[in-house]
Amino acid sequence: MATPTLTMIPSGYKAEKVYSVLPTNGDGDFTFNRNDTATRVNKSGLIEQVATDIPRLDYSDGSCPSLLIEPTSLNLATYSQDFSQSVWQKQLSVVTGGILSPDGTTNASKLVINNGVDASATGAGLRRGFTISANTSYTYSIFAKKDELHNVQVRLGASSANLAAYYFNLNDGSLLREDVTGFTNVSHSIKDYGSNWWRISISFTSTTLTSLISYVWTFKNNDYTDDVGDGVSGVNVFGAQLEENSILTSYIPTTTQTQSRSAESFSNDFSSQPTVANTNTVVLKFIPMGFSTDFYELLRFSDGTDEIALEGFQTNNYDVYGSGLTPSGMVDGALSLNAGSINTISFSYSGTSLRFSHNGSTINTVAPTGNLPTITEVSHSVGGLSPIKILDLRVYNDFKTQTEINTLTTI
Repeated sequence: MATPTLTMIPSGYKAEKVYSVLPTNGDGDFTFNRNDTATRVNKSGLIEQVATDIPRLDYSDGSCPSLLIEPTSLNLATYSQDFSQSVWQKQLSVVTGGILSPDGTTNASKLVINNGVDASATGAGLRRGFTISANTSYTYSIFAKKDELHNVQVRLGASSANLAAYYFNLNDGSLLREDVTGFTNVSHSIKDYGSNWWRISISFTSTTLTSLISYVWTFKNNDYTDDVGDGVSGVNVFGAQLEENSILTSYIPTTTQTQSRSAESFSNDFSSQPTVANTNTVVLKFIPMGFSTDFYELLRFSDGTDEIALEGFQTNNYDVYGSGLTPSGMVDGALSLNAGSINTISFSYSGTSLRFSHNGSTINTVAPTGNLPTITEVSHSVGGLSPIKILDLRVYNDFKTQTEINTLTTI
């Protein structure tokens, strides 16, 4: 099989640059932009901050890094790591000091049910109020780790009304129970961050609600009964986050003020590379991190005028779109993907014929009319939309058979 014109497997980088494996002369390197600091999971499995314009090679999915690309987001939860502050209302004791957090320092806290308190009757947890906007999507998240106790409830509500509550066993991350009554578009997740730390999240749309109360409770028993505290036992917590986003994004630490992270973008102009007019094959291995309620574009392959782009529309269904082509939606909603899963897609074209493959299977073959681009630019600008992790990106300057692209996309 022919050698790719461009191969980017995330490994080398510097400020404003992601290096490609091919071509070796630097023409394949990607220009990267992010206007402030951001966090990643490093090779040691710890959350760390990286500086402005430094690409994030993220190891949260295994020993091989991926290039993490995220939209802008804002953590509305001040004092995200300091639960001793008065903005956190307490129905228990918060113990600080000496507790290792997911960033490898001793800045986590322990939630302890006070001696003699019946948590099953009165509750035992942290409470926090937020002002939010009606008919808007949000995601609340927090890290939790078992200690003497291993059960935790994360709950969102308004005044005395409970709108979404999830109960988890921190031994294995299993869901014990869920109660959802007052939100739309509600979803939850729990992700293993190593060293017994889990990140729990709830995403929802606020409907008419303009104020939100978050709760994090701990309890002893799976049936929530006989939970009388001893003043010692509890669970550990770290890193609270409320973001105006329908998708969970990387952790944004805060202190006295809310903190934002700007959107990331990258692009590559490899027009100096040899090309054959209107003929290319693209192979992309990636992990979708979630699905926006809006239209979003993951990758654009262009000649400066015409383009082919991988896009999504409000669900986990993707399509492949071509500007200046009829039909423009060449694989319309045919790629149904799961957040957090590894996917490989490919499209190959020559003249007016296009072939598509996903994870080793044929998706479609079409013959649109119009102008197919000879790729001279590969770019991604996530804007306010959905995050992805890129594992491998290759561009070939030839037209491949369906069998060949199925082979290239087999995971």
